[in-house]
Amino acid sequence: MAAERHFWPPEIPEPTLMENVLRHRLFYGSVLQLVCVLAIILPASNSWSFHII
Repeated sequence: MAAERHFWPPEIPEPTLMENVLRHRLFYGSVLQLVCVLAIILPASNSWSFHII
């Protein structure tokens, strides 16, 4: 009979404070960039459009 093998997940250390701060800042930065790009692409309203007479 084959010997029993026990597989445990690898030990992953808890993230440090700086890793948490970096991850959250990167996430909020990407959301802000997405909002800015969408504000440029999508027109805000018709009241801001300029009409040349």
